[in-house]
Amino acid sequence: FIIGEIRAEQGDQSLRQFAIILGVSAAYLSDVYTGKRDIGPKLLEHFGYRKLRRAIVRYYKFEA
Repeated sequence: FIIGEIRAEQGDQSLRQFAIILGVSAAYLSDVYTGKRDIGPKLLEHFGYRKLRRAIVRYYKFEA
């Protein structure tokens, strides 16, 4: 859903113009759009998001 917000804000601007405004490279923005790269902190912050990392801890009992 964040990608949709990014595309909506881009509007009629070219990828290169919009990347300059966001402070990222056009290649990076293109990779984000195609799913080749994760959305980094600069883009997340611009759109008011933060990445939360959670670890899933699972416990297994092993019989000796």
